[in-house]
Amino acid sequence: MFNISGFYKFKKISALKRKKIILNDYFKKKNIRGTLIITKEGLNGTISGNIKNLKLAKNKIKSLFNIINFDSENISKSLFQPFHRPKVKIKKEVVPMGTNVSFIQRKKNNYVDPIKWNNLIKDKSTLVLDARKPFEYEVGSFKKAINPKIKHFREFP
Repeated sequence: MFNISGFYKFKKISALKRKKIILNDYFKKKNIRGTLIITKEGLNGTISGNIKNLKLAKNKIKSLFNIINFDSENISKSLFQPFHRPKVKIKKEVVPMGTNVSFIQRKKNNYVDPIKWNNLIKDKSTLVLDARKPFEYEVGSFKKAINPKIKHFREFP
């Protein structure tokens, strides 16, 4: 059984090349596969491995980047290793949108629990923009959500 972790963190990051080398070596040593994108504005990754090594790898990432918690994280399981190899990439943006997010002030405690979310989307003045790919939107979305019909998220801006 393989565990898969997807996560991101917006945070100022320096020494990208050095951290890339450290993590590439660590991922190989712990048999962690998947992709970690690091940028000056943060990181975004989907990696997999056995439960013990995956936990160690996430702790290594948090330690190396001085992170307490990721902004978002999800865990899933697979009967097979879904990734071929470990990749740590240096990119210009965490989410490729062609814009600099360094000016965006992140709100603290911006989590919306399911009950508040349901009330929020029931409000007629609330606009839900579902920027996923059209085929994902067709599989399911929130009632009255608008899909901008973009093929790649970098088209969103």
